[in-house]
Amino acid sequence: MFARLKTLPLVSPAILYLFFAALMGMACILLTPPGQVPDERNHFARITQISQGGIVGFKKGTREAGGYLAENFPSELELLGDLHSNTAMKMPMTEFLALSERRWADQRSWFSFPNTVIYAPVTYLPAAFVTWIGRHAHFRIIDTLYLVRLANMASMLALCALGIALARRGTLLLIVLSSLPMALALGGSCSQDGVLIGLSVLTAALITRFDRDNPGGIRAWVGIGILFGILTISKPPLLLCSLVPLGLSLPNARLVRGIPFACSVAAFEIWNRLALKPTKIEFTDRTGVSDSGQIAWILSHPFDLPGLAVRSLRSNLGHTIHEFFGVLGWLDIVLPHGYYRLIYLAVVLAVAVSLLPGLRERAALQSLTSVSVTILAMLLAVGAVYFSIYVIWTPVGAPVVDGIQGRYFLPIAPFLVVAFPRAARAGQIGASRLMHQGIMAVTALFLAADTLALTCVLAARYW
Repeated sequence: MFARLKTLPLVSPAILYLFFAALMGMACILLTPPGQVPDERNHFARITQISQGGIVGFKKGTREAGGYLAENFPSELELLGDLHSNTAMKMPMTEFLALSERRWADQRSWFSFPNTVIYAPVTYLPAAFVTWIGRHAHFRIIDTLYLVRLANMASMLALCALGIALARRGTLLLIVLSSLPMALALGGSCSQDGVLIGLSVLTAALITRFDRDNPGGIRAWVGIGILFGILTISKPPLLLCSLVPLGLSLPNARLVRGIPFACSVAAFEIWNRLALKPTKIEFTDRTGVSDSGQIAWILSHPFDLPGLAVRSLRSNLGHTIHEFFGVLGWLDIVLPHGYYRLIYLAVVLAVAVSLLPGLRERAALQSLTSVSVTILAMLLAVGAVYFSIYVIWTPVGAPVVDGIQGRYFLPIAPFLVVAFPRAARAGQIGASRLMHQGIMAVTALFLAADTLALTCVLAARYW
């Protein structure tokens, strides 16, 4: 059997990923009813606004921010809102068929979607394009929503597959991260997060190609800087991931390593002045929540922050990790317990395999400075996520950060591969052809189990 593996054509990691991820993506698109992914309606509203040419949204007073959309645009409740508040409820076909009758109206009315109107349009562009087609062709609104899901999934898969194909470090870990049920569920929705994860995978993969022998020219680093700029204006905590290149040991390229960080800071400042400040409102009416009040409390209680961090991690770390792997729907569909164990095992094995080149060849190891800077940048980005949620979602002075979800960290995770040793051959995982084929066979089994679990869980919940 092993001899047979050796004679088979070399299995491409990107093609293997693409095959199974496409199956999982279609399961997410078709089995998940409309509106059953966190904030999907508000993401769809932002997409519609961009398709109308609305790059920057509007603010009405201190409690509403959004824009003018087709007057029959569905509300949160109309987009099968009862389904996510009742875990025993199956797909309500009567409501779905009634919703399916709506076509895009020409008249417009005001709609508020404050948590998505602040997002930059770049990661929404594929979805906005198909929505533009749907509106002008007078498609049914629900058909347009499914086209948006398809466009987002295709974009995510293309970006992830390209990143996996280009990566020279941690390729197997990128496959595991890109195939997580949570990542694919987001990719198969109207959320920008799937495209954002794909961009993170591609950006991290491109960075892994730079080393002492190939430090990269100015144009290459400007391209990386543009990618980081897009990531930053899509999710501001990702600005801190642009610090990762600063740790690389690249001869005669010390200044160009700072281009990504400079681009990220410039992009954030431009988008902050152009769109964030004019449209930002407090996201919740919950008693005790105040952005300015929370910042004032932090500044007056700086020595309470370590305790806050420890309590927050103790209270929700386990659940946050499970959400990172996959708690689907409106975070109400928990996967089988054994499946989470399988993902833990897959992550551990992927890390171990990614470290093997460094054991065989010391020159393949990343420098200690690069490893340290990469881990520090990722920790700072994670801290920025916690800080932002504490400010915008948690009551002033609360003892723990409230509202943290595992999906927030998915775009940060791919940058860990920069710290791994360099693979001996491009496109090959493992030192030998036989080892590569064996790893790909095991990976195929994991992805098959991934596909089966995801499909069965979604079908059982909604159908």
